[in-house]
Amino acid sequence: MTSRSGARPLVAVCVIFAAASLVAVPAGLDLGWDEVVYVSQHGNHAPPAFMSAPRARGVTLLVWPVASWLDSTVVLRLFLTVTAAASLGLAFWVWSRVSRRPGAAAIAAGLYGSLWTALFYANAAMPNHYTAMAAVAAVGCFLLAVAEPARPGAYLGLVAALAVAALMRPADAFWLGLPLLAATVAVPAFRRWRLTAAVVAGLVLGGAPWAVEAELRYGGLLERIRQAGQVQGGTKLQFSLGQVISTLDGPILCRPCGSPVRWPAVLWWLGLAVLVPLAVRAAHRAGMARTAWLPLVIATAMTFPYLFLIGYSAPRFLLPTYAVALACAIPGLAALFSTAVGQRRRVVAAVVALGFAGHLAIQAGILHHVVAEQVRSRGDWTRLVQTLRSHGVRPPCVISGHEAIPIAYYAGCRAMEDRGYNRNASTAQLRQAAATGRFALLVKNSAPPDWARDWHRISVPNLTTSGWAVYLPQR
Repeated sequence: MTSRSGARPLVAVCVIFAAASLVAVPAGLDLGWDEVVYVSQHGNHAPPAFMSAPRARGVTLLVWPVASWLDSTVVLRLFLTVTAAASLGLAFWVWSRVSRRPGAAAIAAGLYGSLWTALFYANAAMPNHYTAMAAVAAVGCFLLAVAEPARPGAYLGLVAALAVAALMRPADAFWLGLPLLAATVAVPAFRRWRLTAAVVAGLVLGGAPWAVEAELRYGGLLERIRQAGQVQGGTKLQFSLGQVISTLDGPILCRPCGSPVRWPAVLWWLGLAVLVPLAVRAAHRAGMARTAWLPLVIATAMTFPYLFLIGYSAPRFLLPTYAVALACAIPGLAALFSTAVGQRRRVVAAVVALGFAGHLAIQAGILHHVVAEQVRSRGDWTRLVQTLRSHGVRPPCVISGHEAIPIAYYAGCRAMEDRGYNRNASTAQLRQAAATGRFALLVKNSAPPDWARDWHRISVPNLTTSGWAVYLPQR
């Protein structure tokens, strides 16, 4: 099979992935909270939103070609769909060079692309999919460099993949790079320094902007790490498996986590639990144990902080884990068929086909529900902005309170908070802004602060969720 014909299944998977995402997630879906933070750093639609300590600039760099010159959500989402599909193809093409089975890499990419989380975030201005693809590419390049030490492309690919991961999510890049550095111990000494240098160079190149910004805006790298931990509710040893499971079918952020566990969403984990051990066994028999063990260790390491260090969850956090785990699990599927003969093989094929059909049905159902919820909630932001404008809150203006960041973006205002994870002003500064310019305070299911108790209260009609109120200062 030529390299071109071998790449065709992977190209087909990428095209289907992009098309399925565009069908399931409207290209005109308003930007979500986190997307607003990243996209608002460019263009003139609204003042840049506050970037809290954990955030990195990778996504702002990704969206720059569109967001810096065109204020169009549709064009931005189409652009991101293309980049997401291209990164999927590139990452698993690297993996196909490791496994030497282009078909297996295409199946792994297809299974990853069948997850509702991957499809939902394919056209989103969010870092997790790109971190996942960088992780797959980094593991593949590392293994290629071990197998073919004279090939410089593997080392350059490793540096580039780790740099992308660190640009997107520095914390995830740390948990990706740590096992890679540990794995260099098992490499002969004469190539160990090259691999170590490549891993360190990639992490440093990608993490440098975050570190420089830490010195310029946060009082140093250690202080930024401390503040990032505070924003995440404090990083301490805790067990968060329940929260992770509860978000497998949404919501897209569970903080605090109170949603029930719906077990159909967990069933595909059982497939991984079967395929991964089979893949490890098959790799041992083929004399390629490291191609199974290294990605398995890295998938586990990248899961660790979300299971044991933070007390909330979002389904997108585990996209790198899923991508890397699937890259090493697919040979287990081939091993499953190779152990069955005759009638038993037909039974195995029927069970696998039925399981995959059920998996697609479950993922499609979850995706439909999540998209509908996001359309409704983001539609409420639009109606809130319309109410604000009808009462004279127009740029230049300041908005504070519940979900102020996305609503301020769509109103063309600046968001200011004196409490919570996005605190960027004092109460005195808020009161000064309210006294000197156009200002609105958003409240949901709570009373306004004491300093705004005598303000005009405005109810917002036609919202899908109740409890919202807008408070405007007395003039």
